[in-house]
Amino acid sequence: MKRTVFIVALLVLSIGIPMLAESSDSLSTESENPVLQKQELKLPWYKTVKYEIGYTGGICITYGALMKESGLIMFFVPPDLIFNWINSVNVNIFMPSKSKLAIGIEYGAFPHLTEREGLNMYLYYTYDSLARVYTGEWSIYYKSILLKYYKTKSFYYGVSINHFIANTEESYHSAVNGNISDTTAYVQRECIGCGIFCGWEKLISFKGLNIYPFLKLQIGHAVEYHNNSPWEWGRKKLTIGTSGIFLGINMRFGGKR
Repeated sequence: MKRTVFIVALLVLSIGIPMLAESSDSLSTESENPVLQKQELKLPWYKTVKYEIGYTGGICITYGALMKESGLIMFFVPPDLIFNWINSVNVNIFMPSKSKLAIGIEYGAFPHLTEREGLNMYLYYTYDSLARVYTGEWSIYYKSILLKYYKTKSFYYGVSINHFIANTEESYHSAVNGNISDTTAYVQRECIGCGIFCGWEKLISFKGLNIYPFLKLQIGHAVEYHNNSPWEWGRKKLTIGTSGIFLGINMRFGGKR
């Protein structure tokens, strides 16, 4: 009886030991082979794509209809006479090729612009009668598509295409032989333009977040191409300057492999 039990135990050990050894070899091979590990660990797509969201604020040089009406004070030009503040938010997605190329969209607005030079046009003007159309206040929003390339980890440059919508009140005033007439119309003017820019950014890691404060310089210009004004303005067009200095901050996510 003891002999039979001994033989059965010997057979079990002879079969079990190779199986345990094979299992151990398989585990060690998987741990040593990163390819197998990558096959096992499949990250969600949104973690493999690198993207960023952020805010930008800055000053743009203004001219033409968007200049303020105030004059010079003792040969000093107030900053708000030649600059307009602009706010925007942006989303950028990095291309797979070493994350040097990014494409993004931006949405922004000028704060409500009051007391501006505006557009002004005389329809006719004689010694006893006149008629003119003019604007003075603006509310301007814009959308932008941009492409930027990282020359180094902290320096980039790029181009953008910008579309502006400028809402305003156009006033018609006429005085003919003592008869005065005033009419107001709410008008939307659309402008399109482009810009080139360069920027510097710095990485600041805070509790797992990658934060990038940045400084950007831009040169740009936009010109009106369409409006729904009830009056014929001829060649008079709204122009918008987008050249200026901008400060902002981006938060970057993803990019895991």
